[in-house]
Amino acid sequence: MSAIAELQAGRAGAAFTAELQRTIRAVAVARNFPPPDGHPAWDADAVWSTASEFMADAQTPRRLTDLAVHCASADALRARLQGTVRNFLADIGRRTPIGKLVVRVNDVLRGEDGFRWTSGRWARAADDGSAADGSGDVAGVDDPVALARAIAGMAVVAPAWGHDAHRAAPVADRATIVSLCDALLVAAGGSLTPRALARAIGHRLGVGQAPLSLEVAALDAGGATGAAVLADSTADEALRLRRAAEVVNELNDRERLSLAYPELTIRQLAPVLGASPSQAHTVRARAAQVVRAELLDDDDAEGVALLVMELSRNWAEAVDNVAGSAVVLAR
Repeated sequence: MSAIAELQAGRAGAAFTAELQRTIRAVAVARNFPPPDGHPAWDADAVWSTASEFMADAQTPRRLTDLAVHCASADALRARLQGTVRNFLADIGRRTPIGKLVVRVNDVLRGEDGFRWTSGRWARAADDGSAADGSGDVAGVDDPVALARAIAGMAVVAPAWGHDAHRAAPVADRATIVSLCDALLVAAGGSLTPRALARAIGHRLGVGQAPLSLEVAALDAGGATGAAVLADSTADEALRLRRAAEVVNELNDRERLSLAYPELTIRQLAPVLGASPSQAHTVRARAAQVVRAELLDDDDAEGVALLVMELSRNWAEAVDNVAGSAVVLAR
């Protein structure tokens, strides 16, 4: 029984569990969520632990009902589950001190005219946002040591907070967050992710240990407005990359080389492979056949195929001497 069939039948069985674990790994890695406590990376145990926590969560019956009602196909389930998992991991992240600080930074800067949100990063509105070469917004230098030094001597004001308040007091008032972020962006020389801002501010305020892998999109949509996007495009990229890597592993060295340089004619490819033109033609045809067979039922076949060629190119350029001439060609 498929994952969607299990949900529509009112139970989450082995197929859904497998889909959930695959999605958790993809979203977690793609969005740079920190692994659960006690796990150094998103290995099988970390994924299993998170999946178990997801299934045991009080909100999961509602989540499963939502998936069953709104998803009529495997693709729809995959897209909506990505959003569900992303929100679940974000909720976990918000429970940590640094996670709360990321949310605090986003909340404050969204309401300040002196800052602007651009491609997942915060920048000063006073900066023109254009790189000298016209390539787009200038990304600041995320050097934790330099950033921490830049705000080390700045004043910090904690807001007054009643002892009977239902929420924990913010670690710093709004003006402090604004001034610290402004100084950090100046020191960085460009835009920074909320993760970088929160990490530096957390160091200044002595708030926990800011996990280096905590990205803005993991906790908050920053300056985004409107309805949340259910399909996590970044997770889609991670899934596509994983599938492409599986296809590349099915190719031998010569087949990878033949796909690495699609711009070459058969006669140009032959010396790269150390083969005759007729052999080169056979190798390239075989590689194309493998890719077609592997992606026959893949809804994103074209995108994965392009990524297969890109991975093959990266592999070829990283190898010192494949088939005798790859490095010569790369140069």
